Amino acid sequence: MGPFDRFNDRAKRVLALAQDEAIRLHHDYIGPEHLLLGLVREGEGVAARVLDSLGVELSKLRTAAEFLIGRGDTTTSPSEITLHPRTKKIVELAIDEARKLGHSHVGTEHLLLGLAREGESIASGVLESLGVSLEKVRHQVIATLGQQQPPPASAMTVPGWVASMGRVVPVDRLDGHASRAFARAYWEAGRLNHDEVGTAHLLLALIAEDSILIRRMLTQLNVDPDGLAKSVLAALPARDGPNAPVLSESTGLGETIARAWSFAMDRQSGRIREEHLLLAIAADVGPAAKALAASGVTAQRLREVIDRMNG
Repeated sequence: MGPFDRFNDRAKRVLALAQDEAIRLHHDYIGPEHLLLGLVREGEGVAARVLDSLGVELSKLRTAAEFLIGRGDTTTSPSEITLHPRTKKIVELAIDEARKLGHSHVGTEHLLLGLAREGESIASGVLESLGVSLEKVRHQVIATLGQQQPPPASAMTVPGWVASMGRVVPVDRLDGHASRAFARAYWEAGRLNHDEVGTAHLLLALIAEDSILIRRMLTQLNVDPDGLAKSVLAALPARDGPNAPVLSESTGLGETIARAWSFAMDRQSGRIREEHLLLAIAADVGPAAKALAASGVTAQRLREVIDRMNG
């Protein structure tokens, strides 16, 4: 299987648009800067929507890119255009990002994540010059993916549904913040080269999302978020060896989501919110709950803080 066989139609269109941008600038290669222009020009995919939300406009992007790389002297035919080594690296990283998220295809979102992860190309410099940090790009992609609708009930091996005790818990019961944390949990598992997404990855995601609510709760509990994350990672080291071909959900993750839903219903909430997820994690017995307990966070203390915050 070639590197582009897993590209969906939007990602393939981005490559065609990137080649068009290279031809327009009389370049004989497709560089990361052309790829970035293609992502914006595509207009409808996750990457285009993310870049638009960050204020990246095609005209400004073209001006900045042309200023940095200039125009070639002679016209180039499509058959003469090759992929720049950095672009090849971005494609490799995009495939890896798709794997980390448990996606079977490579879309525009993965290409943008790959570009942000590579981090040293002219395209990265162009974004930075426009006031858009690579971390902001990555965060916004994950947030946007978390807001998407869940897949059909039959799709049991992709992010969106988790199985627990013979039941299926749909992620559409998660509110926006909780949904983004759930999506990020896949990324956390992927970067640690784990083959299962578990409750500890969800805790890492809740900390990393750094929402106002979670920050307030941890402050009231006198817990340092960075210290808590380090404690979780100490019990959850990165795995050596080849990358897992696809991520699956652990049984514990399904039980945690089901427990969070139960807590939400107990509090007459029609949605699972971040505090319900954190409470469900604290009520578990795994490494995430142990890391919370070591920081002095118990389910009982969390309930007291949640009740106090909700007045």
